[in-house]
Amino acid sequence: MPTYDHDGLHLHYETVGTGPAVLCVHGASGSGAYEWAQLALSLSERHRVVTPDLRGHGQSDHRRGELALELIEEDLRALVRHEHLGKPHLIGFSFGAEIALRMALHHPELPASLILISPGLGTTKSADAAKAEMPSRERLERAWPQELRELHAERHGADHWVEIMQELWVRHAERVYIPLEDLAVLTCPILLIHGSSDDPRRIRQAQLFVGANANARVVEVDGAAHAAHKTHPEEVQWVIAEFLNDIGR
Repeated sequence: MPTYDHDGLHLHYETVGTGPAVLCVHGASGSGAYEWAQLALSLSERHRVVTPDLRGHGQSDHRRGELALELIEEDLRALVRHEHLGKPHLIGFSFGAEIALRMALHHPELPASLILISPGLGTTKSADAAKAEMPSRERLERAWPQELRELHAERHGADHWVEIMQELWVRHAERVYIPLEDLAVLTCPILLIHGSSDDPRRIRQAQLFVGANANARVVEVDGAAHAAHKTHPEEVQWVIAEFLNDIGR
């Protein structure tokens, strides 16, 4: 398993294929292999696909209280340098889509393109109000898929997924909503993908994104909910491959 060291952490990733680089960022409590194995294989004939486990996730090291989005961004930029990825296409899902978007906003020279699955622009609620809605462990156990809970058990223990989710909830509450005028300055090609049954707030934010940036287009996957790439993999793989073909990378 390839690894790299950054910020005193030993971080795991996988890579497959050759060609222009694609860096895939998984969602909250996911892992690189769980989120992207099918997509990576489908793109590997024409692209080099890199799928990291974010800090605190999967086989990567964890430090309690250090899941700030800014730290994860720096981890990923270190991976870009470590693997000499140049200007990769950035693909992200949900929380990973927010990371990819903010990387592009902070470092507009970095991405060749942005592909965001179930993208979001942050919360419009106050930090106190958002934190007050943090779900209890009991609520998380009722709602969170068993397969996601088990991704971290071997490396970090059976209850690690709860720690991840509760910290990420607090971190989300602290993040400022991305202004539409900031989105307008992105110059790389942008593809937004969401399911027809996704969270209405995410669907609305994708529509606002497209309205704010002429380089963005949106595709709705009929019948899909939040994780369209998992429930409708062939359709999403085709959409992404066509997008990359259209922009000539």
